[in-house]
Amino acid sequence: MKNKQKINIFFVDDDLIYLKMLENNLKHSRHYSSNIHTFTSGEECLKNMNIKPDVVVLDYFLNGTNPKAINGIQTMQEIKKLSPETKVVILSGQDKIDIAVTSVKEGAFDYVSKSESAFVRTQNAINNIVHAKKLKDEAKDQRLWLRLTASVFLITVLVFLTLSFIYNP
Repeated sequence: MKNKQKINIFFVDDDLIYLKMLENNLKHSRHYSSNIHTFTSGEECLKNMNIKPDVVVLDYFLNGTNPKAINGIQTMQEIKKLSPETKVVILSGQDKIDIAVTSVKEGAFDYVSKSESAFVRTQNAINNIVHAKKLKDEAKDQRLWLRLTASVFLITVLVFLTLSFIYNP
């Protein structure tokens, strides 16, 4: 069996019931294993960025419990400042194209409307993030291998030239 990639996921939603359903529906995957952390506000999420999440699934509106709370876009902007590599998926109960466009323009990896297919679409977005991360890591490993191979080749050529100069003056 292949080793599953281990990722840290933050779920941020002010709706406790939806947050629990999200966690329960997405905690098991055949593509990755995860450490899931749930938060009910953007502020709480930001306080825990030291955990270094790979993915943050973030509600667009986060003011259900506190009207003065920062919203999902503001939270995402702060996440991007603190951890540019962290991918953010925006969730919203609003199925409006302008919210989706704004979310992606501001740096979201994906936008998911809270509809009957939200859990599947969120899972697919996370799978895509994990797959992209794996490809990026593999490309980095291949570049390293290529540099190492080129270095060995260069050393071999230098040794050959040195030996040919010594033995064939």
